[in-house]
Amino acid sequence: MVSVSEAAPPPATGQAIPPADLPQTQPPAPPADNDDDTAELFQTTETPEGVDSSRRESEIYGARIDGLQGEVDDLKERIFRSKARLSVLKETVLHGVLAGSRVIIVHRNLMGSQFRLTKLAVILDGAQIYARTDDSGALDQEDELTVLDGNIVPGPHTITVELTYQGQGFGVFSYLNGYTFESRSSHNFTARENGALRLMSSGFEKGNITTEMKDRPSVDWQEIPLDASGKPLPKVERKAKKKPGKSKSKSKQKPATKKVSEPAAQKPAAQKPAAQKPAGD
Repeated sequence: MVSVSEAAPPPATGQAIPPADLPQTQPPAPPADNDDDTAELFQTTETPEGVDSSRRESEIYGARIDGLQGEVDDLKERIFRSKARLSVLKETVLHGVLAGSRVIIVHRNLMGSQFRLTKLAVILDGAQIYARTDDSGALDQEDELTVLDGNIVPGPHTITVELTYQGQGFGVFSYLNGYTFESRSSHNFTARENGALRLMSSGFEKGNITTEMKDRPSVDWQEIPLDASGKPLPKVERKAKKKPGKSKSKSKQKPATKKVSEPAAQKPAAQKPAAQKPAGD
């Protein structure tokens, strides 16, 4: 008996028939994507989330610049101090300030309540040595200010003080708040070698009720010689130091004339009357 096998049905149209003698192989894998490798070449560091890299770099450079600026300012300050020391040394060598005269310059505020001190300027030999401006009232509340405490060149000097007052009033005198008053005064003094002097200027209100407000601000000067410890000298020594040639001036004075007692008026001697001869002899 002969067996007959049925033939396989023909393939559908459009389908490929793999050859029977070739082994079945899988298609090759697609090439790997090179985009990641390219990105790694251009990516240097990873920036944490929430941090701006450009801002971080600017902060670093800013800190470096601030450090350099601080060093430059420190160097400028050192140069300025060196120049100041050199100037003082030059003044000392040329004018002999080390063996000069010590002077203490102070200012006292004795003005009335209607004048408020707002500006003080002190000029010594044409150079301003002190200046202060204050509108808050702190300057007016200080009764005494030390302007200078140091050595100056021995010899004659001229000092000038300039004062500015702001008027202040209440009630019917409130109009004074809109006025400004100025006072200026100069004084000549002599700084003695190896000596010490306290020079005091006092701003006071002169006059009375009838004196106009603009004429009331005035300045008074006072010189007080000091000893080596800074204490005022006794009055006797002050006069001797202030006028060393006082003994000579005494010799020029006319001596006091002594009163010569006038001789007492002598009474004339009583004369005896002449004897008269009797008549008729």
